Parts: sequence; structure tokens; C-alpha cells
Amino acid sequence: MSKKVDTRDFVTEAFDYLTTLEEVSINRSANRYLLEWIANGFATYGCTVEDFEEHVDDWIRKLVLIYPELGYDHKNHQIKAVIDLVDQLIVIDDDLIDRLRYVIGIQKKYGIFIKYKDKKGNKNQTTIAEFFEYITRMYPVIKARYKGLGSSAASVSREVIMDPKTRRLVRITMNDVHTMMTMSKLVGDSKEDRIARKEMLMNFRFTKADIDN
Repeated sequence: MSKKVDTRDFVTEAFDYLTTLEEVSINRSANRYLLEWIANGFATYGCTVEDFEEHVDDWIRKLVLIYPELGYDHKNHQIKAVIDLVDQLIVIDDDLIDRLRYVIGIQKKYGIFIKYKDKKGNKNQTTIAEFFEYITRMYPVIKARYKGLGSSAASVSREVIMDPKTRRLVRITMNDVHTMMTMSKLVGDSKEDRIARKEMLMNFRFTKADIDN
């Protein structure tokens, strides 16, 4: 980022950046870091195949130190590279542009690099994808998961669920519209539910005492 921006606004807007790259990576069987740089080519030169091909030599020169074995086949509109001993063949077409459009939009607004301080106070500069990977590694770790009461030990169930002194039973019916809508946001798979969950996460206020380490 060349200018100082509000971190909260940035994280909110770019929340699905890494997820989008991972989805395209699976769809195209391609390295997600290379896809991030391809998106940067579109963000820099224009969002058409023709724009990218017109400036592909400049794009390759910019990346030669990162990917020495990088080239472009103009006849087949295909990027060729070898990354970590794995051949990469990525066709540049309108479908790829559409799949990367969200990533391209974020890069147009913020650029591809981000500067931040780690927990030790050291200054770092990485691509946006690497930044979100760094954040992901800082998420609290859930050490144990239980599908239901029968999966957990009796002592655990009593402590966290069944203790008469602390438990609270709530009857939920189909008539409880607000509760059902909240449950849908928490566990639903629709795009609207995922967006609502993101908003809930971004607006939630917690302290260190709330994190289960």
C-alpha cells in the first residue's frame, strides 16, 4: 500500500482475498502466488487478454527474480512456469479474469504489497496473500471439537454444558423468526449467510480473556 489506510476497512474489504485465490488455484490447478501476480498484471495493465498480452514482457521482467523459469506462449495465450519443481500452465482468458475480478479490484485500490509490524514489532512488507496467511496463523487454535454431548467426556459435558448452576436452556421453535435467522447466519452455506457471518466477526469485540488458548 502506498498510502496509509484504515486497517479495519482494508481487512473488511479484502476479507475473501485469500479464499478467492485458493478457489481459483484449485479450479485452474495453479500456484496461488503466481495467480496473485497475474491478477496484478490485470490490475496494472488492464482487464482484458489483449491488455495483458501487450505488456506481458514487462510483466515477466518484473517477476524474473521471483520466478526465473517464467515465460509466455502467445500462440496458446498461456503462461508457463516451474515453481517448486511443479510445472505451471495457466491459460489467460476471460474466464480467468472473471474469477480473479475480486482480487484485481482489491489490488487496484490497495496495490499488491502491504507493510505491517509483526508481534515482535519488526516491520515487514509482503504481498496481500502472504499478509492474510500471517493473520491466519495467529487465529486461536481450537484444541478439541465435539459433534454432540455423546462425543465429549462426562467431565467436559458437565463443565461446559450440563452444570445446573451455569447452564441455560432455550426453547427454539420455527415461530422464533429472529433466532432462526441468527442460526442461519451462523451455520448457513449461502452467500448471504457468509457475508452476514463476516459482518458479525468484524463487529465482534473480544478481549484476551475470551480467547480459548
